[in-house]
Amino acid sequence: MNRTKLIIAFLGLLLIVSCKSQKKAATYEELYKEQPFTILIVPTQDNSKRQQEKNTQDHALNEELDMAATFMQQTCVEPLVSQGYYTIPPLAGNTILEKYGKTYRQLMLDNISDLNRLYGVDAILLVAIHKWAQPEVNEVVVFAEYTLRSVKSGLELMHTWVRGDKIQPVDDKGDPIELAADLAFIKTTELDPPLAHRCLLLQGMSDFALRNMPTSASRWMFKQDQFTSANPNFYSFLMNTDGSIEREKYNEDAFGNECFTD
Repeated sequence: MNRTKLIIAFLGLLLIVSCKSQKKAATYEELYKEQPFTILIVPTQDNSKRQQEKNTQDHALNEELDMAATFMQQTCVEPLVSQGYYTIPPLAGNTILEKYGKTYRQLMLDNISDLNRLYGVDAILLVAIHKWAQPEVNEVVVFAEYTLRSVKSGLELMHTWVRGDKIQPVDDKGDPIELAADLAFIKTTELDPPLAHRCLLLQGMSDFALRNMPTSASRWMFKQDQFTSANPNFYSFLMNTDGSIEREKYNEDAFGNECFTD
């Protein structure tokens, strides 16, 4: 019964957002019409559950999830820049939003056209983490959502949901084996391995989701995929034990079932 209610709630959430916000772009043709250039990345909305802190391990896990959510905002900068957009540095963007005073939900639904007049922002990228799961000891799964919303028109120019999965190889004793990419990331970021694996997965997902978005008008590839689906898009992103990556379309019902049920 609870499972059914949660799935209905998920579908209801999509319907409510669809009704209250401006119309959603079905294809990227609308993005090409508006030609946004300056993008502000909103701090990650973290809807994932936290442990009741009965011991130090619970506290450590909660802190790890908090840090992963904070890191996720950073993961969106490079792929957006690579697509030809100007991205307001997260620290500056956070300062702007603090002064602006709207909640994540209000940024998703309200008229925010004055962000363009006051700060020169063309569009905002809203990113949410909905759930973390660990089906196996050496596996981490996360469900995330990316929405690019026009500041000028309120139109959702892109809406993508991604199921991310990272599987870490283990030895005969069941101890984790760090891949070369994992070790390089750990060395560069100086993060503890468990947090590093979460962050590496989030980085890969953001890179995939945002590089699938059209380039800005500053690039020669502009308008090459204007009839590609912009909303809704559901994908799975898998980092295998051998370091390979699989990306493919995902079923909307399966996403809702896995993401919004325990």
